[in-house]
Amino acid sequence: MLTVIHHPAQLPPGYMIHGWRVVKLLGAGTYGAVYRVEMNGHAFAMKIAMHRPSSGDAEQSDARLMRELGCLVHLRHPNIVGVRGHGRFPDFETGWLYVLLTLVEGHTLAEWMERMHPTAQEVVRLFEKLAGAVDYMHGRGVFHRDLKLSNIMVRAKDNEPVILDFSAGDYTHAEDLTDAPLPPGTRRYRSPEAYRFLKEHGDEKGARYEFKVTDDVYALGVCLYDVLTTPAPASGAPRTPVEGRWVPPQARELNARVPAALSDVGMRFIARSPEERPATAEVMRRELEMLKGEAGPEWTVPVHIPALTPPAAPASNTDEETPPSRRVRRARVVDAGVTLLVVAAVTGAFVWLRPTSPQPVSGEVARQPAAPVAAGDQGRTSLSLVPSLALPEDAGVSPDAGDPRITSSPGVVSPPLAPVRKESPAVKSAPTVASPSTSPAPKAPTSSARREFLTRCAAASAAVALQLGCPSNPQVRPESGACPEEALHAMFKVLHYWKGDSIQVILDEKQPGTQGDEGVYGDGPVTGVVRHGNRELPPGTQLYGRLWTGDGRMLAHYTEARYANGRRYPVCIAIGEDGPVDPGEDSGSKPGEVHFSRAFPAYVVERWP
Repeated sequence: MLTVIHHPAQLPPGYMIHGWRVVKLLGAGTYGAVYRVEMNGHAFAMKIAMHRPSSGDAEQSDARLMRELGCLVHLRHPNIVGVRGHGRFPDFETGWLYVLLTLVEGHTLAEWMERMHPTAQEVVRLFEKLAGAVDYMHGRGVFHRDLKLSNIMVRAKDNEPVILDFSAGDYTHAEDLTDAPLPPGTRRYRSPEAYRFLKEHGDEKGARYEFKVTDDVYALGVCLYDVLTTPAPASGAPRTPVEGRWVPPQARELNARVPAALSDVGMRFIARSPEERPATAEVMRRELEMLKGEAGPEWTVPVHIPALTPPAAPASNTDEETPPSRRVRRARVVDAGVTLLVVAAVTGAFVWLRPTSPQPVSGEVARQPAAPVAAGDQGRTSLSLVPSLALPEDAGVSPDAGDPRITSSPGVVSPPLAPVRKESPAVKSAPTVASPSTSPAPKAPTSSARREFLTRCAAASAAVALQLGCPSNPQVRPESGACPEEALHAMFKVLHYWKGDSIQVILDEKQPGTQGDEGVYGDGPVTGVVRHGNRELPPGTQLYGRLWTGDGRMLAHYTEARYANGRRYPVCIAIGEDGPVDPGEDSGSKPGEVHFSRAFPAYVVERWP
């Protein structure tokens, strides 16, 4: 059967593109998806634009991949990813654009630092080569414009750094793709002079910042600063701000293991004034080269105290956030815990409902009324047939010390702890069920007790709910609606995202397997993990939300982002930018049981699709 492809990030293993066989998905971002492909026993990386040229894509992902191709055809350097070909499929003129690249197997620079614990000497050697590659690039009229730790790989076989992802790049005489004051890039790595330009001319029509050599030099300097000062740069650990008006603290002040000479050189690379920074990447390379002869204990020990986590096996042009074996073990532990909780709930429900023999008493029989359920509690609890104990205790409230306007994360389901204001449920409320009675028996539970029973039913899994005799409560896909104001403020004012920005997400952290594997999804609360983010949601950020699969398609709404340090923001991030995503006829999906990729692009939205 002919496989119908609905999205470039959904190519199944074995799919053929002009002789190249798709092996697995390596990653996806705002502009493209990257696959490992093979032909005649040779492996390559294939990057595919997220949209076709005539799709009306505001991000212009087709044009950006063509721009990336234009950058790479000018470059032949051992520390820059190489291009091997390009084309379109399934139609040669109107199909999705793909670019065939050299496959780099290893870790991102952030992951390499975290897992390999290099010495100061090794850091100097690596950045000297990167500076040389950047100078070579500039000498051929190419700017990267998005140098950062996640766009630099360290090859596993020889520890050679390789610069990747020129989707934000530019080259001489290239056509402009946007009319924004600043070129595309990542906030943390923008130079101070670019920010000054935005502040002074951002409101002027037609104002455009001219990207310069010193901007790429500054970005590479920030990469070095992060490597020297952040013990776990791939885990989303807090990092010292560098975008402010003042110079950040010396690297040696934040990490005493950094040699003084290396700290001084690194701080020159990120000086506030471009005149104080190296004029070219070649000057940067020479300054690093002068440090190669340094010796002594501080140069030959790891820059950071080694963590106890063993290194993971290398990946291809990407890496897994957790080794598969550890994910499977963790998933089994979680499943076992949830099973025990459900069994306890079942046992408690049967004990609570079991008839008891009336006890003779003198006089009136004292009756204690059942505790009333607060208005709105039934509607909230019936949102899911998945145990609410699987969610964090504080998933419903999200105070943020940095912004008093961010106080909650609407849409994240949590167990009702106190009476709450009545609100419209997102799905149909469970109907009241009459208790059948065929023979004299003790009195049926009161209406308030019945409501409490229905509440308990909604907190149990679907299978257990059927055993309890709970009424059915189908998951109904929500209607499109505006995102809450606090989420819009957090995304666009605090996190500085734009509508339509793409974030590569592991849909459900409990699903075992590698990034290219499929998961099986049902309705209910879910915790996703940012795989490849940009701007202010680093890899490892958890996303709390809900899945809908009742019509055989995938729809996910993530309503809260939580950093590794506990900081939280309300967000509106959706899988299915324009509505539910069809997994395809060959996926084996059915209503309530959707087979879908573990990793998929999620989109920042102003309105829920």
